[in-house]
Amino acid sequence: MQRRNFFKACAGLSIAAVDITANRVEAKPKKPEKTRPQVGDYLVHYDIDEGIKPILVSELVLGAEQIMAFPQDSTSKVVRNGSRFNKVMVMQLNPKEMDEDTLSNSVNGVVAYSAICTHQGCDVNSYLKDSKEFFCFCHLSRFDPHKAGAVTNGPAQRKLAMLPLEQIGDQLIVRKKFTRKPGPK
Repeated sequence: MQRRNFFKACAGLSIAAVDITANRVEAKPKKPEKTRPQVGDYLVHYDIDEGIKPILVSELVLGAEQIMAFPQDSTSKVVRNGSRFNKVMVMQLNPKEMDEDTLSNSVNGVVAYSAICTHQGCDVNSYLKDSKEFFCFCHLSRFDPHKAGAVTNGPAQRKLAMLPLEQIGDQLIVRKKFTRKPGPK
């Protein structure tokens, strides 16, 4: 192939590549119920039998077991329960027992963590009152809610994702997105 023909062929391929990318189909946006918690979302109880109810700060009891919740879009009222990675654990802790990271992401002692274990993605759905830890039954990992979800017993290696909160009236609102990706890497 002559040099001139080679460069013409390369130019033709470049134009074809531009045409292909210009005509590509745009990726479909995620369904709202599968979208991770967004700033301004409310945290709600989601129970098939009882329906959707906001989590109220006044109903939380210091040191009581965590409440399972999902975020709800404040405008459309869509509950983001289309992905299990959106499930969060909410509980009230003593702010004097929290480290700096936990305190900065909580509101009036109320914290919210991803309910998905960072080991293999099982549900973290238990609270051990004696040791004040979240517990994953699948492989016995434990996490400290007072220390930004730090692992206290493996096999999990990464701490739980925390969902920073604020309070408006008596309701809990998402202040920022998760501090890290929920679940395993």
